[in-house]
Amino acid sequence: MSEPVLQFKVDRISVRIATQALATFDAHRQRRCYHREAGGQLFARVRDDDWEIVAATGPRSQDRRGRFSFWPHRPSEQEEIFRHHKLGFDYVGDWHTHPEDVPTPSPDDLSSITDVVRRSTHHLPGFLLVIIGRQPFPDGIWASFHSVDGLRSDAREISLLSRKD
Repeated sequence: MSEPVLQFKVDRISVRIATQALATFDAHRQRRCYHREAGGQLFARVRDDDWEIVAATGPRSQDRRGRFSFWPHRPSEQEEIFRHHKLGFDYVGDWHTHPEDVPTPSPDDLSSITDVVRRSTHHLPGFLLVIIGRQPFPDGIWASFHSVDGLRSDAREISLLSRKD
């Protein structure tokens, strides 16, 4: 059986997003004018500079969601981190939707992920920010890496592949 996988590079890190996470993104695209932003967290198997995102959580009932805004429920996020960590997965960043065909981050998006990197206790060199637009993958996705040094690297060569399992 062949499953879609999205792959890209940020800084020196190779990222693959597995089918389950892609399905979560796709289910929450803002295809209609009344759809609200959605988002959640990204969890991965991390092997040095090789990250495979196996789960994307959210949105949650406690999140605050608007047409052009998303505010996650932080206590629920912390519970998700504990639960996924017990399963052997690392929290590696956040995702959310935008009501635009090809998404781009807002200044608030960039400052929010920078703040998460700075305030979090973790062993990683930084976190990912993934934004989902209305276009199909790979055009409808924005990805960037935000390092503990405060630097940003935008994704290069985002491609949708088929993986045989």
